[in-house]
Amino acid sequence: DGTPLHGHIYRPSPPPPSSSSSTNDSSSSNDKEKLLPGIILFHTGAGPQDIFLRWKADSLVANAHEVFGNNNNNNNGGGCIVLIADILGDSTGWAWHNREKYNAVRTSILVPDKDGERKRLQGRVRAAIDAIRSQPGVDGERIGAMGYCLGGHPVLELARMKDPCVKAMVTFHGVFDGVRGLSSVERSSGGASGSNSGSNSTEGKDDGTLLSADSTTTTKSCNNVLVCTGEDDPFIPTEDLDAAMKMFDDLGYRSEMMKFNNTRHGFTNPAQDYNPSEAFAYSEDACA
Repeated sequence: DGTPLHGHIYRPSPPPPSSSSSTNDSSSSNDKEKLLPGIILFHTGAGPQDIFLRWKADSLVANAHEVFGNNNNNNNGGGCIVLIADILGDSTGWAWHNREKYNAVRTSILVPDKDGERKRLQGRVRAAIDAIRSQPGVDGERIGAMGYCLGGHPVLELARMKDPCVKAMVTFHGVFDGVRGLSSVERSSGGASGSNSGSNSTEGKDDGTLLSADSTTTTKSCNNVLVCTGEDDPFIPTEDLDAAMKMFDDLGYRSEMMKFNNTRHGFTNPAQDYNPSEAFAYSEDACA
């Protein structure tokens, strides 16, 4: 929509090789083995300049070998490249300081049009996908996304876009207000990469373990969605959460919900322990 967006890239050091650095078939094959997955982080209501997301991005890059493993053919020892994506157009941090402006912009991108679509949000999510895929060293076919708080909305929109390069999505205390006003989707019949699997709606104890889930037989995508939420989060009504999970399911994703007992909003951020609002709290157990 013409709005400048202001994200941040985090990558391992030394930088991984460019996927376009060689035209030799053998070299190109070796370069492909060295490419890293790209991860998009969608920010909270504090905006893309929030120090919390920078800390998360830095931690993810620094410790990514624990998640993605080490590839003996990869000189970088495994890892990932992270983009903190901007969906507001915030270059200075005004989202945190100017809540009136924030609320106006939030409404402009989240309220569906008469057809139940959020085209402005879709455009900004598409810009994030294009940005991370264009980064040197990123495997454009291995993209993941993580959304925090407000970031639940772009993750849901990303799921609705069904981009085949996006393999996994996670939300942490993601909000889904208004999703019941979105256009309905038809249950996916799956594809060549799909597998027969149950749709999962799971709950987690406060130690983070997954419990058993009810399931229905349907053909599912090979792509995964995990929704992590707190049982005592006042910003995520059950109706919104159920609507979002149903939409993930109807879109054909293998979706799971991990609900933590005695857990409030913002539970991934240690700074929430200093928030005077009773609605927020960090949870070491949920983050373990």
